[in-house]
Amino acid sequence: MAPTRPRHESPYPGPARPAPEPPARTGPPTPRAGARQAVAALLAAVVGGLVALGGAELTGSLGGGETRIVTVPSALEAPEPAPAPGVAGAEPSAGGTARPGATKSVQDIVRETAPAVVQVEVATSSGHRIGTGFVVDTTGVALTNAHVVEGAREVRVGFQDRSISPARVVGADPDTDLAVLAIEELPRGTRPVKLGRSGDLVVGDPVVAIGNPFGFEWTATTGIVSALGRRIEAPSGNRIGIANAIQTDAAINQGNSGGPLLDRRGLVVGINSQIFTRGGGSDGVGFAVPIDTVRPIARSIIATGRAQHAWIGITGVDLTAAAAAALRVPGGAGVAIVGVDERGPAAQAGLRPAGNPEAVIPRGADVIVAINGRRIEGMSDVVQEVASRPVGARIRLTVVRDGRTRQVALRLADRPDDVGRAG
Repeated sequence: MAPTRPRHESPYPGPARPAPEPPARTGPPTPRAGARQAVAALLAAVVGGLVALGGAELTGSLGGGETRIVTVPSALEAPEPAPAPGVAGAEPSAGGTARPGATKSVQDIVRETAPAVVQVEVATSSGHRIGTGFVVDTTGVALTNAHVVEGAREVRVGFQDRSISPARVVGADPDTDLAVLAIEELPRGTRPVKLGRSGDLVVGDPVVAIGNPFGFEWTATTGIVSALGRRIEAPSGNRIGIANAIQTDAAINQGNSGGPLLDRRGLVVGINSQIFTRGGGSDGVGFAVPIDTVRPIARSIIATGRAQHAWIGITGVDLTAAAAAALRVPGGAGVAIVGVDERGPAAQAGLRPAGNPEAVIPRGADVIVAINGRRIEGMSDVVQEVASRPVGARIRLTVVRDGRTRQVALRLADRPDDVGRAG
């Protein structure tokens, strides 16, 4: 039976709207067809607009047209990540227990953050959908998930003070499940949320999620970062997926999509996007898109009307201990390049892939051991260091070739549209 939303709990006046659809238990769905029951499902957590990680089709407009915002909020400016220890010339990392800033109580985090968290109600050709978003600038810029606003004909947002405002979709990026909204009017005194750095998280960090599960507005749940570096499927179906997703056991359900995942300093470290479930509800495994990935893409949508994805044009494999020894890689860790796209910055810089990309020992490969002084343990680190920067930024790779260490400078390019696409 579909859950009902008590009308007294809705900030939206007028006739009662249809109750949200019950959670679909889906395996790989057939596009535009009903979902079939399966033992386990990966579900996007949005009422009435579920997107399975198994590959449901979603499309989003990246164009803002004449309504595009042209001022990029300062909140989306990111500080340069500090280099990790253990690499020549590195400074102490900002991660782990050394992270600055006092922690806050859950009560303080909710009190300070909830007024900037909005309920997003989307009217589509097939009905209504409810999700969550959060304000990042006093001009009314807000972030949410792309799958929340997919197919939107009208978007309205509700605030904790019960006020309502129309909003428009500035642009969306189904490759990272991100959408940028422009809210027409904010309640007086609204203080935008503050953005943190997801790259500073460690497993076990406490987190708070705020959203509208099943239409129950401004619900707060708590938990920890239960894993890092997860790869989840993107609504676009791009084979690259969404890398470095944050896994949390904080309860996330349908309607939480697009809401903030906050650390104990009250800073947004991710956008809640998906859950893994066997029964249609939260089973303690939720996923958030890391804010380090979101920030530069949101900036590009606002500034240009389309999403840009920083790219260097390689494929790589994590080194095993045996491979590191055979390739004479100091420290025993890094990423061996096994493929180079001739269109990318890596090819232009002369980086070299392995002679046989399938070999257990990728001989002849350049091995990336650091980026901007931060040590690279695996491919997820490479993705994080690249994805957290805007297109056009310069980075410095520390590379081992034939046992010798060298520095390679690159300028990040915009990823071609066909990368990761089928066909």
